[in-house]
Amino acid sequence: MRAKAVSTTSGPVTGAEQNGMHVFRGVPYATARRFAKAVPPLEWTEPRSCTEYGAYAPQPGHLDHAAEAACLSLNIWAPAADRPLPVLFFVHGGAFVTGGGADYDGAFLAAHGPAVIVTINYRLGPLGFLQLHRRGFAEASNLALQDTLAALDWVRANIAKFGGDPDAITLAGQSAGASMVIALTTLPQAKGKFIRALALSAPGRTIMSADHADDVARRVIDELGLSRDPGMIASVPLQDLFAAVERVGRRLADETEQGTVFGPVLDGTVIPREPRDVFADGTLRDIPLWLGSCRDEMVMFLKSTPPAAMIRTTERQLRASFGDAGWERLLSCYRASARPDEDPYEALLSDAFWHRPMADLARLHAAAGGSAWLSRFDHRPSLEPFLSQGPTHGADNACLWAHLPDFIDRPILKRKGGPMTSGDVEVAARFQADVLRFVTTGRPDVADAWPRFTTDREPLGIFGQPFHVVSLRDGARPLLWTELLAQSGAPRAHPIAKSAAVSA
Repeated sequence: MRAKAVSTTSGPVTGAEQNGMHVFRGVPYATARRFAKAVPPLEWTEPRSCTEYGAYAPQPGHLDHAAEAACLSLNIWAPAADRPLPVLFFVHGGAFVTGGGADYDGAFLAAHGPAVIVTINYRLGPLGFLQLHRRGFAEASNLALQDTLAALDWVRANIAKFGGDPDAITLAGQSAGASMVIALTTLPQAKGKFIRALALSAPGRTIMSADHADDVARRVIDELGLSRDPGMIASVPLQDLFAAVERVGRRLADETEQGTVFGPVLDGTVIPREPRDVFADGTLRDIPLWLGSCRDEMVMFLKSTPPAAMIRTTERQLRASFGDAGWERLLSCYRASARPDEDPYEALLSDAFWHRPMADLARLHAAAGGSAWLSRFDHRPSLEPFLSQGPTHGADNACLWAHLPDFIDRPILKRKGGPMTSGDVEVAARFQADVLRFVTTGRPDVADAWPRFTTDREPLGIFGQPFHVVSLRDGARPLLWTELLAQSGAPRAHPIAKSAAVSA
């Protein structure tokens, strides 16, 4: 059934009404020329039909009919309510080069909040992350993050018309989207526009250096044969542009210590400060923060063909920080303490690249007086690739967006959903309830079941069967990490968090 028209700052939109839910898909929040900052879309006067998802952001597999200027849209699921509802503003992942809001149907979460759910598209790959502000494109710095800011501004200005509370917005993201959320949380431009933040599976390093981003831009321009006239990159066909980026990425993985191509960049303007420093100085102490990861994050990347560049990068950085002897001590410790079904090498890399940096961020926020919660998702969903790979990267996200008792289809990722087991339903229901409680109250669970993170206790909430809490201080592995970090002279600066790394 067609929903009534809703007035927005750009013009009226109509969506669909489904089981008492108002759904608006493909709502334009901005438009942009290539390598230029997003601007408000041209206004319209007649009601605009918003019942279908908007155009995908140009990305591998979706380049033939990509509409660069039309990809900046968002989707809204708004339950009927007699009061303004809290808002979950979700930023998708996909290694900064793929994905979109169409992979996340928010109807189930919205109904069970109740809450207004918003998912967004932003520019990807070179169109969103290639830093060209030193090469004649003054606005081309952190364009994807500027897109996300534009979407947040649109939501703040319009969400009340859809039943949402503009003063109760939670920023949330997964993987690359979690990196975006951590950066976005710290920006002066976003201050006062959200009240909570949730980051799932953010990589060890959430920010890139300006010098490395500049080197990536130079390499892409050289690869395209445009070193004498960089401005021509604005008219390069998408297929050629993305192919050049892919070739540069393969070489970066072998030739540089970072091994990364894209991500938010510490450019001094859009991102003026290292996000960790902002958390550490207490600027964000009033923002509740939930940081989550999956137990076997690195399995997916180890099993990729070829293995992801972050594998070599992580080992190389640990050897550089602790020496070959320290690396061998770590690996021996993980072998001695491994579960029967655990790959010690994978567990070590998962801790180094994913789990420990997030714990460090929780420590910084808690020490500065902020409220933080740290979680790990240990459940293996009965859905590929998790069925064969365990609770690897994205397992929590699959359960977060499930429409119990079924996993949902992911059209952009090209993954089919399917029925859930009783165990899937149990863990997913708990996870969804805690996320919605966090969005509604700023606390994911009751205090005695999952206490907030403190630097003396360091509790870690484990989503498994059953949910339980452990301390990060327990066991031989944390003790060895503490010893090696102290010997390296930087007990509070995790080596992966000190240098740019690949994001997913």
